[in-house]
Amino acid sequence: MDVLVNWSFCEESQLGRDPTMEYLHDLRCWQIACPREKGCTGEGADVKYYYFSTVRCHAERVFGRHTRCFLATDIMPTAVVSTTNPLITTVVIKYSWALSKRNASDDVCDEVSSLNKIKERLSAQAAAKDIIFPKIEGGGRVSFQRNGEWVEDNTDTMYGLGKLAEDNTDNVNGLGEARSDDDPLFRAHRRIVMSPIGESLCSTKSVAEFVTVICDAMRCHSAFVDHCNILHRDISDNNILVVRSEGIARGMLIDFDCAVDLEQKERDDLNKVTGTLPYVSINNLSESDVERTSLDDWESMLCLICWFTTLGTVSGKRREYEELAKLPIRRWRQGSTNDMIMAKESAFYCHESFRDFIVRYFKLEGGKPDKNELLKRLAISIHKCLFQNCRLTPDCHGTFEKRKHVEPERRELSIKKELDAYELCYISSKRLSRVNPFKERAEKWKEISKQLLAFANAFWEKAMDLQKKANEANGDTAIGNIYQ
Repeated sequence: MDVLVNWSFCEESQLGRDPTMEYLHDLRCWQIACPREKGCTGEGADVKYYYFSTVRCHAERVFGRHTRCFLATDIMPTAVVSTTNPLITTVVIKYSWALSKRNASDDVCDEVSSLNKIKERLSAQAAAKDIIFPKIEGGGRVSFQRNGEWVEDNTDTMYGLGKLAEDNTDNVNGLGEARSDDDPLFRAHRRIVMSPIGESLCSTKSVAEFVTVICDAMRCHSAFVDHCNILHRDISDNNILVVRSEGIARGMLIDFDCAVDLEQKERDDLNKVTGTLPYVSINNLSESDVERTSLDDWESMLCLICWFTTLGTVSGKRREYEELAKLPIRRWRQGSTNDMIMAKESAFYCHESFRDFIVRYFKLEGGKPDKNELLKRLAISIHKCLFQNCRLTPDCHGTFEKRKHVEPERRELSIKKELDAYELCYISSKRLSRVNPFKERAEKWKEISKQLLAFANAFWEKAMDLQKKANEANGDTAIGNIYQ
């Protein structure tokens, strides 16, 4: 293999090497180039160099976005990087190959655009001063020089189709057809520089920390919808980070690869199934024609709360997955899609089913029921607001589609011409009407979302107060006493 590579008459990028990254042997760290300005690509792209030695997230799957995250700094080290002389990192660099449109301006799910819009709008909002959100410092599609020309790093370039597309668009796909901008297999190489740096959701040390973090995430979510018209669509444990400051854990919602800009006129992807199992909403899983709204993300958050509270919210005190496999909640990510839909519909149908299938299996911290009381009340409040809301008609409570008999009005249904005379046709019998509970819910999503945000704010204030009391009592050893 080495012989073949060394004898190849081509540039290194065509052999798989990334020319925008370089390992600095004398400093024992990596140097990586990232687009400096928003959307900066192509010839003469303005880049900024960062340095890293730590990979926070590895790309270990054969398929997918191959997302990697590096903790980096823009200050070049002056001495060899080591455990005794580490880099002082200030940003996270997200490196991914996301599904994209060939024309970047047509890409409604572009994470760089979403983050730039969030930064511009929330920075001027007084209501957003008390939330933590990812702040973009640079990013865009990656470009590099090949044969003296700037080319975008994407799958067309990788497979040798980039130049062919420009020279002979009639044959670029080998079938005598032009390659479509909507190619479902087209991926573009993106890099995004963001701050602040956070930790995994699994790093929470108490119920109070966990409640603060998840409520913070949904407060962020509401700000994105209300002020930026951006719907996230992928609430999961991987997309919520813990940001610690002065002993207080706060939450931050990240990853906008699945997000859509609701201000875009063309939103064909809005009803596409997105998300992460086992947190995907019922409406989303069932591929319903009911429009996705922020309520789907709130339902995903409810699923996350239930999943983590069943597993255990405190680091080092969680159930083993073997034990989880014996509980009803396991069906949220096992079997066929219909099996998962039925499991969630059954669990969320009413207060009693939610209590019997889900809440009764919440893991108790320290064996005392009152330690989980805050989290249980939060889960029950969100469930009631989503599935038993008084703002909805009784027929739209629950999760199952209902059928009811409706007496039709005596009205003209059709007219048929017969012997130059018109005969009125009526139906006098009763007919069956289907009631989809998610349809009316989607129509009233703004009202219900405000109610859910009010719950999140109330529980956030309570959890923040508990964290502060724990800090005043000098550390983790006193956290348990607060719940007793």
